[in-house]
Amino acid sequence: MQHVKIKDLKENKKFTDRILWDFTPKIFFEPRFPETDKDPGNVPDAIEGYMLYVDVIYNKPGLVIMNVKYSFSKTVAYIEDVPEDLLKDAAQCSPKECVSGMYPLTKKLKDWLKKELLGL
Repeated sequence: MQHVKIKDLKENKKFTDRILWDFTPKIFFEPRFPETDKDPGNVPDAIEGYMLYVDVIYNKPGLVIMNVKYSFSKTVAYIEDVPEDLLKDAAQCSPKECVSGMYPLTKKLKDWLKKELLGL
């Protein structure tokens, strides 16, 4: 798996413009298509971009980038140089929010990433 640094991602406008900041693992695993007999024609918009989430790899939390596409998604990289305390905090989420070992970004981690990647 590719490892990337914040400074390299910051310079990649194609990446930063396509981050799905409010797209969480829980949302990722929700069914995207309604049952056609109950709600025909109500198909949600295609979701494409990059989801960031925390995963525990070899007993250590890490920040992961998943390329989310309409019909196929895959993990593409791990982000290095993220403060470990922010990652550990994210790995403590409630079982309702973390799905399949994927932990959503906390507000603190999201704010830190926006500052580092977008200068906000």
